[in-house]
Amino acid sequence: MKPCIVLQSDFGISTGLPASMTAVIVKTDPEIRIFDLCHEVREFDIREGSEILASTFPYWPNGTIFVSVVDPGVGTSRKSCVALMDNGSVVITPDNGTLSWLYSRIVSVREIDETVNRLPGSDDHHTFHGRDVYAYTAARLASGIIDFEGIGPEYSKEELVRFALPVAEIRDGAAWGEVTGAHDHFGNVGISIPNEMIKEIGISVGDMCRLEIIKDGYTLYDRVMMFHHSFGWVEPGEPILNECSNDYVELSLNQDSFCEKEMPELLDAYDLSAYKVKISRISEVASK
Repeated sequence: MKPCIVLQSDFGISTGLPASMTAVIVKTDPEIRIFDLCHEVREFDIREGSEILASTFPYWPNGTIFVSVVDPGVGTSRKSCVALMDNGSVVITPDNGTLSWLYSRIVSVREIDETVNRLPGSDDHHTFHGRDVYAYTAARLASGIIDFEGIGPEYSKEELVRFALPVAEIRDGAAWGEVTGAHDHFGNVGISIPNEMIKEIGISVGDMCRLEIIKDGYTLYDRVMMFHHSFGWVEPGEPILNECSNDYVELSLNQDSFCEKEMPELLDAYDLSAYKVKISRISEVASK
């Protein structure tokens, strides 16, 4: 069976851009299975695209071909690349930091040779490499027209553009991290602190904790809330620090949007890593 292709972008679903990528793949080989991972990555947010890709990567079959296009530098000198992963999957993307969260799993990297792997007739198009280069290369790879070596010249993994991954640490008895995501749909806030780190500082499931969000030394949010498995352990509209399925904690309002109601600035912030999160233990314990 031919590998499936999984598409991700910041194109949105109100445009025809994702469908154009699908069309190029179908036209190249109508037998290829195509799935949409997410086309609602925040515009130009390479960090969020990298994190979303990495968080879903383990659940796809080995050998899957991923196309991830969050590409504010489209048409400039940045490279277009294909990374071979340790499970046989590949990621086709601009070399702009998208591979940061998956860097440890990369086996080999090749630059796309656009003299071969570019949609015929698109040489004068400079702003839609997602369709003309990435989707087209993915289709050729999935169909067997080319193999990994046929993508283009290999270059060192160490040359890849990367950004620093979010950090988490225990300091003075509190867990410190940073905001990693602010989501429109449910309004939840992703945090770089692992679920287990909360327990390391003495907070058990069902306990109350103090959560602060700090930027440039100023405390923007300071609230006592419950730490629990999921949203429904507090009343609707109440905040909760919950364990998330990606192994990191998440800040939510039960059946409401934390971002809209409490900190709408997060939805427009370009650098979410500037928002530091401190979680500390308090003596009050909620009834379990």
